[in-house]
Amino acid sequence: MPRLIWFFLVVVLLLSPSFGMASAVTVPDDLTVHLSMDCPPFSCYVDPFLGGIPGNYAVGSADFSAIGQPWSYNFQTGLPLSWTYDEFTGQYSAQFGVGGSFLMDGPDGLTFVGEVTSGDAWQGQGGVAFGVELSFFGQWSNGLYGYGTITDQYSDEFGPQATLNAGVVPEPASLMLLGTGVVGIWGWRRRSVRAGR
Repeated sequence: MPRLIWFFLVVVLLLSPSFGMASAVTVPDDLTVHLSMDCPPFSCYVDPFLGGIPGNYAVGSADFSAIGQPWSYNFQTGLPLSWTYDEFTGQYSAQFGVGGSFLMDGPDGLTFVGEVTSGDAWQGQGGVAFGVELSFFGQWSNGLYGYGTITDQYSDEFGPQATLNAGVVPEPASLMLLGTGVVGIWGWRRRSVRAGR
């Protein structure tokens, strides 16, 4: 059997759950979620420019326990990188970079502390629709790192709506362990090829 096939077999073995390495780099399914709701009364809030001051922070929150899910978040962006406002129509748009805060509660009493990494806020003509879309990154209280996106919006036609898409990344130590193993196998294979085995 060619040596390259042996190499791939060893990698597959190392990544198989029975070997144990895969369990070191997997992440809990209960911290990965895709939620969307038409918000019941008092479960969502969004303001694309705090205090009615164009160019100010955007703030918002959503509580998904209203639909039986143990998730909630609240945020405040940093000041926008750029924004426009038409005082005659009320139309507004803003773009955000890294900054502000993003806090979240999840299942099993876990809490998340992070920051906004980018986003947009808007308000349509006459203020009949407005909202915020953000991405975020941070750390759970169990040490795992998380990331995701949210949409928090309101329209006269549909009322308040919110979405949350969240995931976690493997712990850096686990990634390093996996990377070290793969590099070690690569080195072993190179030595084997040089030795003519």
